[in-house]
Amino acid sequence: MGISGCAAGTVKAEPTSSAKPSLTTTPPAADPTASAAAIDKVTCETYSDMLTIMHNTDYSFHHEAIGDQERTGWYDLAFRVIGRAPSGGEGPVAKALATLKGIQPPLGGDSTDPTAIAWGDASKALADACEAEGLPYWARGFVGG
Repeated sequence: MGISGCAAGTVKAEPTSSAKPSLTTTPPAADPTASAAAIDKVTCETYSDMLTIMHNTDYSFHHEAIGDQERTGWYDLAFRVIGRAPSGGEGPVAKALATLKGIQPPLGGDSTDPTAIAWGDASKALADACEAEGLPYWARGFVGG
């Protein structure tokens, strides 16, 4: 079933802002009243968001649906997402997140690049820490059919 017709009124667009959005990578402060387990849960969910962005980006790139510029833009977004994950406590999830945040994420396609290897190892350590705490992580594919 299709929808067609005319709008009865006029819709005005929001005025466009000339201000550029903030691209800060400073994560929000962890809620001081939240338990370490609650912060770890949010961290592992945020990690899942990053993995989802990266998975769909890689799929799209390797199936030539997007080019280098779009891939870089999506990767930048994924790295900002994990960069904003809350940090708190001294447990394995917090330590693994701190390590991952301390490594410059790789943007090139060379998996033998030492930065890519270190970042991949740190990402796996965060995945392992989430799993050890019983906090699931995932990547949801939604492109490609």
